[in-house]
Amino acid sequence: MRTVLLTSNSLRHKYIAQCLALGTDLQLIITEEKSATIENTEELIETDARFIKDHFKSRSASEEKFFGNMGFPEDIIQIELQYKEINTELTLEFLKETDPDIIVLFGTSIIKDFILKAFPNKIINLHLGLSPYYKGSATNLFPLLYGQPQCLGATIHLAEKKVDSGKILHQLRPDLSEDDNLHDAGNKVIKRAGTQLPEILKLYFRGKIIPIMQKASRKIYRNSDLTTDRLRNIYDNIEKGLFSTYLMDKEQIDKKYPIISNLKR
Repeated sequence: MRTVLLTSNSLRHKYIAQCLALGTDLQLIITEEKSATIENTEELIETDARFIKDHFKSRSASEEKFFGNMGFPEDIIQIELQYKEINTELTLEFLKETDPDIIVLFGTSIIKDFILKAFPNKIINLHLGLSPYYKGSATNLFPLLYGQPQCLGATIHLAEKKVDSGKILHQLRPDLSEDDNLHDAGNKVIKRAGTQLPEILKLYFRGKIIPIMQKASRKIYRNSDLTTDRLRNIYDNIEKGLFSTYLMDKEQIDKKYPIISNLKR
């Protein structure tokens, strides 16, 4: 099964690339730089700027703890693009030349329709969040703002024009601990997703998975919705025992938010 990965260039993205290289016949990696605005603190007051810088510093430390200092697989062709350059005819040309069985999306800009239409039912998104409960950006953060750690997880789904709304192949939740911090919880999702993604892709490619249509229509979250005050509230919720409260009654809470799983374990 020949695959191509469209992704970004943080440790989490390199980890998923390594997983695909080990578990599939990965042919090509196209990376897109992240927008610099997400970490920009120039317009913030000093206390908020310091808080945001500490937030991203902690995120980087957690990624190093979970994924080490790995790079992209050395023997795979890699094409590096700037932010928002992924939706070009050049990208489409690279994809057509490679002729993959599956194209995996993880952490890029929203892919435009002209690319999606060129590879019907072949483009699969690894969405960090449980759709349809949380769609869009920062969707493993907003559940913690609203006291719903049961909605932490990942959704592997067919990509379509409407954001995070494609038919679902598989979903997963992390194995949380009561002493997890914000970033560790998110990286546990990515760690598990990396181990399960190649197997799900193989099952889908072999016709062993029937994609399930999403039924509910929910709000699509944006990075701009995550204000500094809301991010502080997330940290406060965790500090006050959000995870320990959830884990005390996890099985019953999870039943109210069912997910689609196509793996026995």
